[in-house]
Amino acid sequence: MSRSLKPSLWWAIFPALVALLVVIDRPRPGRPAHQAEWLTAGDTKLRSVRAGTGDTTLLLLHGFGESLFTWRSIYDQLATRYRVVAVDLPGFGGSGKPDGPYTLDAMTARLSDLIDRSIEGPLVVVGHSMGGELTAALALARPDRVNAAVLIAPAGWNVGLGGIADTMYPGKARAIGWYLSSRAFVLPEHDPDWLGEPDSAASYTLVGDSVYRKAAARVLEEFDFRALRDSLTGLQQPILLLWGTRDPVIPYAIADSMAKALPCNTLKAFEGAFHRPQAEIPDPVAKAIMDFAANPTCSTDGRKPH
Repeated sequence: MSRSLKPSLWWAIFPALVALLVVIDRPRPGRPAHQAEWLTAGDTKLRSVRAGTGDTTLLLLHGFGESLFTWRSIYDQLATRYRVVAVDLPGFGGSGKPDGPYTLDAMTARLSDLIDRSIEGPLVVVGHSMGGELTAALALARPDRVNAAVLIAPAGWNVGLGGIADTMYPGKARAIGWYLSSRAFVLPEHDPDWLGEPDSAASYTLVGDSVYRKAAARVLEEFDFRALRDSLTGLQQPILLLWGTRDPVIPYAIADSMAKALPCNTLKAFEGAFHRPQAEIPDPVAKAIMDFAANPTCSTDGRKPH
């Protein structure tokens, strides 16, 4: 079993990875433009993008410090076969940033309200990292609505955010909030070639936004990134686990133990991929999600990297 990077080493290499992701996430020529909308989720509005047709809806939930743009490389592929809704989670991107709370229960309750208000029919939730933990929590809370789930390197088991969030205090949370705010210089929160927005929204920036810094800090202080270890056995829906074997944030070493705790799952590993396989190797990830959504089943034969 491989070991995860120490938090100090992770922070050292993170800027280089961010720069790489800017190139990976650059939209492909000829992609159709989408129009942003804001959907109600409890006490806040979430920046969202909807596209596609079909009976089943895929709801896409990003990880900590990111936005719906984490799905940009696979979004249009998914929309060729399914209705697809991607959102900025509360506190992030172009969504509302309430004063709180940002606990797992509060965030799950907002998403539960979102699906009741805005999504009809069969629902498959796809979540990455922190969004993966929220996906599992939503599936546990709403088995009446969530038919199946895809967890991509999910938080919530034994390691959260490469150990960064394991010991948290206000000063550390504020410092990370400042870092995330300044990171918008290299990971912009808008792309007019892919997502159209009203001028008032398009001009908003996370850089220097004290409200965003406070929201990000509160997430780190309040959200339990290890909360699901004792709950996953209650997930009865089919679950697809997707993981990069070189993930430095939530290491692949824990994938097997998580899979064993899930009553109904298929684990697919991507050799050489890091923490964001949906951006690094979009085609095989999109295919895995689409094939699973078409026929959600349990399996134990997909555990070898491919």
